[in-house]
Amino acid sequence: MNGSDLRTIVSDSTRRLLDFLRRTQEPDGSWSVPYTGPNFLLPLYAITTYLTQHPVTDAERTRLVAGLLKPQLSDGSIGLHEESVRGAVFTSSISYAALRLLGEKPDRPELALLRDWIHRMGTPVKAAAWGKFILSILNLYDWSGVSPVPPELYLLPKWFPLQPINISGYVRVVYLPMAYFYGRRWQTPLDPLLRDIRTELFPQGYDRIHWPRHRGDLAPTDHIVPESILLRLSLSLVRHAEKWIPSWIRRQALRLAYEHICYEDEHSDYVRQAPVNACYNTLVHFIEKQPERLRRSWEELPQYLWQHPDHTACQGFTSSKVWDTAFTLQGVIHLPTEMIPQNMIREGCRYLMENQVIEELPDPRRYHRLPRRGGWPFSERRNGWSIADCTAESLLAWVGSEPFLSQAAPREAIGDGVRFILSYQNRDGGWGSCDRVVGPLWIEIFNASHVFADIMVDHSFAECTGSVLSALALIQKKFPEMETARVARAIREGVRYLTETQRPDGSWEAVWGICFNYGTSFALPGLRAAGIPADDPRIVRGRKFLLQQQLPDGGWGEQPDSCLQRRPIPSNKGLVEPTALAVIALLATGSHEDSAVRRGLEFLCRTQKADGDFPPQPIPGLFYRTTLIRYDHYKRAFPLKAFAAYLAAA
Repeated sequence: MNGSDLRTIVSDSTRRLLDFLRRTQEPDGSWSVPYTGPNFLLPLYAITTYLTQHPVTDAERTRLVAGLLKPQLSDGSIGLHEESVRGAVFTSSISYAALRLLGEKPDRPELALLRDWIHRMGTPVKAAAWGKFILSILNLYDWSGVSPVPPELYLLPKWFPLQPINISGYVRVVYLPMAYFYGRRWQTPLDPLLRDIRTELFPQGYDRIHWPRHRGDLAPTDHIVPESILLRLSLSLVRHAEKWIPSWIRRQALRLAYEHICYEDEHSDYVRQAPVNACYNTLVHFIEKQPERLRRSWEELPQYLWQHPDHTACQGFTSSKVWDTAFTLQGVIHLPTEMIPQNMIREGCRYLMENQVIEELPDPRRYHRLPRRGGWPFSERRNGWSIADCTAESLLAWVGSEPFLSQAAPREAIGDGVRFILSYQNRDGGWGSCDRVVGPLWIEIFNASHVFADIMVDHSFAECTGSVLSALALIQKKFPEMETARVARAIREGVRYLTETQRPDGSWEAVWGICFNYGTSFALPGLRAAGIPADDPRIVRGRKFLLQQQLPDGGWGEQPDSCLQRRPIPSNKGLVEPTALAVIALLATGSHEDSAVRRGLEFLCRTQKADGDFPPQPIPGLFYRTTLIRYDHYKRAFPLKAFAAYLAAA
């Protein structure tokens, strides 16, 4: 196929994709897709309805049950995420409890199969820490068998490494209500149904179990991230030290924890950051007998649900709308002039403009937050958590859209976004997501989750740093007078971070996507935008890595296991998202006539459906190296960006 033929085919694919995007753009200007994947979210939501005595209609109950059973594997178990090939005692146990609390009978075949698998694995005493914790709240486990989460940590000076201010925001807001529950040893009152579930889950006899012995007792399925020796020693020390904590100190710690919880809720309009702390905080208000806060909680909590035709699922955020809209606009604005749908751009920019975080938090450091004004969240403004790469991608979209808008983006808003990004740069030169690294990196050894890796610190990440470099380079070009010295220095430091973290094979490892393809495909365009020439050894080695990963069908693809094993493991066939990302990176660093680019584009055009969309793809995203999470709009936004980049160069 010659160049003119390929251009014709890509142009046709682009028009069909644009037609699909026009049809699916929401009235608010965004694109909305389910942000689901983890299998521990919906059980916790269902459990929260029971614990807080929140009414559930028969229709809602039927759909929740269908959603809980949807990921069940053939052996009866339920894994960590929707595409798990093996179960976990953690998710299987809390799913069983949720199903029973929703009124399902123990002799239903799916429940009998699930219960038998839990028994074969050793019963819930073999569950990961979060599973034991949730069951303890339900009075289906004993607190003496749970890893301690003392609320007194909030009373420690801020220089103490394990003071929560030094822990990643994503984790801190989850462990905040957990510390409250643990400090009170709160359990819901035991009723006949819970007594029955105890008997069903623990055939060895609930009252015969020596709970402290099972704190670190884990099934292989739930032992993904081993505990460090120092963590085990520390947990033992905390359990013994707790006996000597005066009751007045415990009460003071609980009051402070609740103050932090109320702060988080009030300054996110009760949307909260994500569903785990949203459910937990809702329960805390129930325990505190705060009916108005409980009412506000239940007004917002259903936003986390996604209604499929035949079942209900629970999302990892209320949406991914800012993120997906920014990527989509970046593709649209770089199309040939005759293709550009200006109304789509105007509506998308309206959504971005309306969801920039414009209000600063009051006294943020007192409540362990960083300044947030000027940033963009992942989902919507009310969430209130500004994120570095969400801000970068939104700036790339909004600033790049200016030629097609009737009114330029306010310079103050752009400047606020830039200053927010600059304030989040880490000492190593890179950027993470919702936080800077404020504590020592070694506190990672205190990760007690068993199933999530690298959770204690919001490290710098290659993909986030690549996004930010691209945005700052655009700002430097469009607004050279804006924070001139700070932007130049930040770019230099970002390049340093990517230089120091490039692997010997030329790749970069990602954390929020799978995995080496994803990281490399963001790092290379970021370096090029920052002014690194195409013949620089860093670029050459990165390109070589991507070229070596191309599959016989012309596409790219990587298996999720590469994230855990920390080495590239190609998939058996090409996938849409990694192929589009690789094409974008190769076009940013080389010629559009490269045969690898041609084969990648042919793969995308061949894969596209007649309606302009792309077929369902394996889950492309993950968090904390172990749990997959959906980004269903990637299969549209990234091919659009690839098509636009090719058409601009051809």
